[in-house]
Amino acid sequence: MPVSPSPAAVEAVGQAAVLQRALVNQGEMIATKYVFEQTLDSHAPIASEYLAVMRQVYAEPYGGEDASLQSPFSRALASLRPAGSVLVLSRPPDSGRTITAYVLLGKLLEEGVIEEVRPISFGNSQHFPTRRLPHDARCGYLLELPPDEDDFAVDDAFGASVRKIRERLERRGSRLIVLTRPEQWRRICQGAPDDVAPELGTARPRDIAERWLLAQEPGFPVDTWLEHPGIRRLLVGQSPTDVLSLVYLMLDQHRTAEQATLASSDPLRQERGALSAQTFEEQVADVVAAHSNWEDALYEWHEPEGRSRTSFERNFLLAAAVLRGDPVGHVYAKAAELTAVLDKTEFNVDGQQAPGVIAMTRAVGARRETDGSLDFERPHWDDAAVEYFWNDRPLARTSFLGWLAQAPVDTSTSKEALETISKDDRRVLAGRIGQFALQWAVRHRRQEPLEEIVKAWYLHGPEKELWPLAVELLDRAAIHAVTAPYIHSMLLSWASRKEPSLQRAVVEVCTLEFGRRHTGKALRRLRHVAEMGLPDVIDQLRDAVCVLWGDATIRSTLFSYVVAWCQSEKTRDTVGHRTFAALATSTPPGTHDLPLLLQTHGAEEVADEESFRPPVPGLVTGWRTLLRQATGAAGSRELDTAIRLWLDAALAHPPLRAIIFETLREAVNVRGAQGPNLRETLRTCAEMWVQGADRPYSEEKEDLKRDLSALLDNDLVAARRGQSGTQQPPLPAEAEAAAEADAA
Repeated sequence: MPVSPSPAAVEAVGQAAVLQRALVNQGEMIATKYVFEQTLDSHAPIASEYLAVMRQVYAEPYGGEDASLQSPFSRALASLRPAGSVLVLSRPPDSGRTITAYVLLGKLLEEGVIEEVRPISFGNSQHFPTRRLPHDARCGYLLELPPDEDDFAVDDAFGASVRKIRERLERRGSRLIVLTRPEQWRRICQGAPDDVAPELGTARPRDIAERWLLAQEPGFPVDTWLEHPGIRRLLVGQSPTDVLSLVYLMLDQHRTAEQATLASSDPLRQERGALSAQTFEEQVADVVAAHSNWEDALYEWHEPEGRSRTSFERNFLLAAAVLRGDPVGHVYAKAAELTAVLDKTEFNVDGQQAPGVIAMTRAVGARRETDGSLDFERPHWDDAAVEYFWNDRPLARTSFLGWLAQAPVDTSTSKEALETISKDDRRVLAGRIGQFALQWAVRHRRQEPLEEIVKAWYLHGPEKELWPLAVELLDRAAIHAVTAPYIHSMLLSWASRKEPSLQRAVVEVCTLEFGRRHTGKALRRLRHVAEMGLPDVIDQLRDAVCVLWGDATIRSTLFSYVVAWCQSEKTRDTVGHRTFAALATSTPPGTHDLPLLLQTHGAEEVADEESFRPPVPGLVTGWRTLLRQATGAAGSRELDTAIRLWLDAALAHPPLRAIIFETLREAVNVRGAQGPNLRETLRTCAEMWVQGADRPYSEEKEDLKRDLSALLDNDLVAARRGQSGTQQPPLPAEAEAAAEADAA
């Protein structure tokens, strides 16, 4: 009987896919760097199966020639074994600090020293108070300090707080690894224990390559490859990310050579133009050339001696490189389209005037596979061809970006060739194009590559498959150490642009991992979006506010923003109304009675930092906005939902009744003509709450409504008595009765 995999094993498979993508990434892709710089999730425990994978590919830092001495890694591991231990990994970008932390904690987990490994968030504050440490026992925590920015910096006293952190960890038998950078640690290390940030050294590039090669292919001839003089030269002084790129090239070339050897004995594959087997020296030469992006070979192809390449040949190579894996007929049609875009001339490929698919396939040095797609004989040739075009034709970049962004949107050209582009194919193509745009945007410090994609995929439909890919691309780039600085500034710029697609991208990214890791930055970007008040992004903005409310450390700031939006005449009726309504009508998962704004008011004892309770004046401002906007279907529904939730809470939780009644009373306690309207709206909503559609009548509800109404009457009488010396209009009958009762 088959056994179902455990949830932990299923999670490990998903997490290990990060490693797989890091190698099978079709060239120098950003994905490789996640392994070395990024934690996976800011909240979920790390599965032991995933940590085992990390240990398999990890190369320990070099410990020196004296084998009798304990290695720096072993000393760091020993320092973590005592309960309450804190270890600071102060290492520069792309040095393997995250994978080192995972392996250290994974070792402790394997030894039974700890029972769980869990990342924790630093939060929005510049400080990290010890009370933010979880209460779990025998855990290994991983804390990544946010990088210093112009508007944010970790407090200088962090180092001095390490001793208190140790004490709190020791009481629960837990350990902590802190990730920081040398320049940041030098600023904040004052007062920290001397032994908390040991020097671990660096792993040798050859060791990194060997571990990853064998992890991906246990039978790989490691020594043959890594001892070759050509490969050894490429490994000298390389960062872990660069080593991974070289690992990919060696793996790809080795596998291609093995496939060619098998194909050489297959007559059918020989007839279809299968690769001829290469010698090992030829394989190494290809890896060396691919490592330099094939620039010399591509130059020779573009500028052959004795002739000149046609524009269509150049564009066919470019289209085939971008549309890798698509049917050749689709590539052929798209090459003609690209020719029209770049050269401003129509190029007819419907008849037999232009060179055909076979001629073009041979011209660009590709071969047709059995599934109708094209494959290049040289590894990394397609990526290198796109890079060559980008460097060689700077004045054509803008036109090319427009065509590139539309490539996964418009796949209709394949119909004439009787070929189909599936949704999965479209997603793969979109992911590849997104990586191109991201690399160019970051490398050249230009927003246009990503702007073109966001605008085109937004017009394709935010509800369709391309838009989530664009948002995911931006979110991943915004949390990655290499790309984050530029992407953060770009998102800030987009937040103030009157372009719905760009603003919506900003808001949605702020609800994802970027918002969870950089909550302060997310709040500032949402504030700019809110100040613009574009109707197309209000729904996403209200969703973002609810998501970010989940971080207790930012609730005070977030609530102050929402209140300010409700107070501003520019945003009160749009962003202010919708965001406050979202907080007033949303309940956390698993609860059905308390809205977000009342959760902490209903808690008996909470930690100091997480005990923010929205002040009554702010609640009053928001409720007035809701009551003012009660006209219209949307406003009425939101107000009706809010009244129902809050009065239900007052009925079910008597301790909350005072804060709820005080808020509602003050919200309608307004002088002038607006006061009676607000008061009457509230009375009507309360009456509908007592008995309305799908709301059975009860005496308890009637009594609570009567109590609220009496308080409103008392407030009205008190307000009129307070206006001495002015002539007042007659009081309503119920208010007169309340006044008489008050006098008695």
